[in-house]
This record gives sequence, C-alpha cells and structure tokens, in this order.
Amino acid sequence: MSISSFLRKKFSRALFFPSHNRGKALPQKLVQLLKEDPGFWDLPELPELGSPFSDFGLIKDSQDYFAKKFAVNSCWFGVNGASGLLQSSILSMANPGEYILLPRNIHISVIKICIVANIIPIFFDLEFSVITGQYLPIKKDWLKKILDNNYLKNIKIAGIVLVNPHYQGYSCEIKPLVELCHRFEIPVLVDEAHGSYFLFCEDSDLPNSAVNAKADLVVHSLHKSLNGLTQTAMLWHHGDIINKNKLARKINLLQTTSPNSLLIASCEESIKDWLDKDSLEKYKKRIREARNIYKELISRGLPLIKTDDPLKIVLNTGSHGIDGFTADKYFYQKGVISELPEMMTLTFCLGFVEQKNFIEMLENLWKSLLSSSIERKELTPSKPPFKLIQVPEIPPSESLKRDSQKVNLKQSIGRISADIICPYPPGIPLVIPGERIDNERVDWLIKQGLIGENLLDFYINVLKT
Repeated sequence: MSISSFLRKKFSRALFFPSHNRGKALPQKLVQLLKEDPGFWDLPELPELGSPFSDFGLIKDSQDYFAKKFAVNSCWFGVNGASGLLQSSILSMANPGEYILLPRNIHISVIKICIVANIIPIFFDLEFSVITGQYLPIKKDWLKKILDNNYLKNIKIAGIVLVNPHYQGYSCEIKPLVELCHRFEIPVLVDEAHGSYFLFCEDSDLPNSAVNAKADLVVHSLHKSLNGLTQTAMLWHHGDIINKNKLARKINLLQTTSPNSLLIASCEESIKDWLDKDSLEKYKKRIREARNIYKELISRGLPLIKTDDPLKIVLNTGSHGIDGFTADKYFYQKGVISELPEMMTLTFCLGFVEQKNFIEMLENLWKSLLSSSIERKELTPSKPPFKLIQVPEIPPSESLKRDSQKVNLKQSIGRISADIICPYPPGIPLVIPGERIDNERVDWLIKQGLIGENLLDFYINVLKT
C-alpha cells in the first residue's frame, strides 16, 4: 500500500489528532478553498500576501487584527507546528550558556533547542499520581517551593516554561503561577498546545487561557486543540519583558523560507471560525455533549479518569489489569483509533465533531476487551526517580560534541547519556544528553516497560570515558 492510499483509508472511529476529525470540523472557508483545483492555493509570498514577518500584506493585517482582538502585544502564525514556535520562544528568552527552568513533563522540542543553542535546562519535578501513572497539574505552593529552592538562589534564571494543560487534559490555575513567576522577575512561556480553545470559551466552565492570564509568551497548537490543519500553530506575545523585535528575529531564524500558503490560511480561518458567533455556539454544543458523554459512561461503569478538558476521554484500563498499549492494539484491530496509549490509560480525542453512538461503541468495545483472552496483570506505576531540582551533569550541547559509543541499557548505568530517551507520544524525555544514568533511572525504565519488550536489544549512546 502506498502512503497516498493509506491516507484514504477509513476507520470506524478516528479519535485522534488533528481535532478537525479528518476534515469534518474544518472551517468552511478552508473547505471551500480545498475544493478549488488541486494546488490552486499553493502560492509563494506574493506582495499582497506577504509573510508572517512582512511589514505589510494580508498576513500581517490578520496577525495585527488578532493581536488587537485579544489584547496582546503581538502574535504570529506558525507552520512548523507548536514545536517551532516553542523553540523560537526559548531562543528569545535565553542566550547561550544561560539557564531555563523546565518541568519534567516538557516536550522534546524544548530539549532539542536547548541542545542546539547551548541553553542549560534546570528541571523541576512535579507531583505524580500512582493511580493514573501521570503527572499532576502544578500548584502555586509547589511552584513557590521550586523558586525558593536554595539551589536557584545564585543562578540567574532566563525564563520558565509551564505546560498547561497536560496532554491528557489536566489543567492548573495558570494566572497565580504567572503572577508568582513575575514576582521573581522570571519571564513565562506557557506551552498551551492542548488548550487553544480555552481562549474562546470563557463562559463554558473551562480552565483560564494563559493568554488571558497575561503570560509573556503562549504557544497554541491549532491542530491539537482547535480545528486547523496539522503543523499550524500560534504564538501570542504579551507585555514588554520579551522584546518584540528579538522575538520576531528568533521566529524568523527557525521559520521555513517557503511557508505553505494553505497552512497560513488555515491558521487564520481556524481562529476566525471560533470568533464567528454561530460557529462558536456549535463548538460549545460539542463541549456540552462531551461532558454528557463522560457522565453517561461513568454511570455505565466505565473506569474513566476526570480531567479538565471535556474533549479528552481517558479510560483507566490499568484498573482492570490491562495496560493502555495492549488495549490500544485491541481497539485498533476493531477499527477504533485512540490518541494516546500509556501504561495505565488510553486517551481518546473527541475533537470538534458530533460523536454519534460513541457511548454505546466504547461501552461495547470495553466489555469485549474485558471478556477477551487478553492476560491481566498487576500494574503498579511508580513515580519517576527524579530529584526536585536537577541539572544535567554537563551541558547537553557539550555532550554532543564528545565521542560516544552505543551500549546496552543496563551497561549504561553510571555513564553520561548522549541520547534522548523519549517515548512518543506524549514526547516527554526521560533521559537527555548530559544526564548521568543511574541505577534508579534504569530500574524505573525497565519496570515501566517504556522501552519495548526486548531490553537486550535496547541500546543507548553514552559518552566515551
């Protein structure tokens, strides 16, 4: 089968990103554009159109309009995904050799730019649920404990990154966290890739958007939590702590010189769609429906985990001795494709379309899985063995300059990693270059089964001694 043939494949249920659900919730103006002759819309940066960095043109006009609409200093469309805008934001906050505070559930794209730009990450740990095997949303008291830590007293912190909401939908009260960081004179970048639609639904009992909380920089993924095409994203810039011109230069540094005009149009139309009164009411209806789906599934005895994003249905498969990877494989064979399997859970993305008969479908599949011959086992997630504050033993960028060798995972104990170990999704690094690999970390990796079944075949690059 060719790639193009697979792209035409139909599934019983596509419960994964992008959230437009295989085109069903795309903005109507974008749908009309796609109905033109194939490739008709594939244009270069013509003078009337411009680019995200032009001094004039339709793209600049659109960005300026959205900046004024949401009372921010400036905003930019991105076509390299949320990853590209996260990386640009990091470069605007920290210079080579400077330190940046990162939670342990940070996305791999942030680690990559730290490596490339010689920015030194200081990791801080998060609270953890042994029921779900997932990180809990950060609280103000926890963050204050981090910022007051003696280790940070004599270190100039160039910025902090907060992830809110988490992949599965857990969200914190973001405004007090932003205000706390600002009292410590630390610029705040919020990775809000999974919470874009929070910005438009203030009356729907959803978490507050970091844009409204006046974070210095906020990155939205328009395909994960709005109805844009894959690779579309938005960066919102508030205040003057981060210099606008410097930020623009850093975005331009990582931006493709040939931005896809269809993706740019998708950025604009997905946001406009949520500003349209009729469309917004339709999406609010989807949110209400999602909450009703959750309540009904709970009433039918399905083991769901409550999060703050109603569009995420998180099934606690581990409560019945079935890991999320096994459940995902079983569901996939039945034509139902989830978004995120993990040790204890399986997460489904409802997206912005009406999910007809979803309740009956999931209930029947769950009962079918429970009555199958799949082996049950005791699953005991444990907290990753991270310290409250932890810095790589040598700068990550330095580790890539040195000679390395490949060794078996168990032989890597005591050595400094030259690799990133990162299961994807959710794309959260467990080990990064420059960190010394200890017994506890390896034991945890093995027990969690995060690196495949055959550990003898798993190798990692470490620095030569």
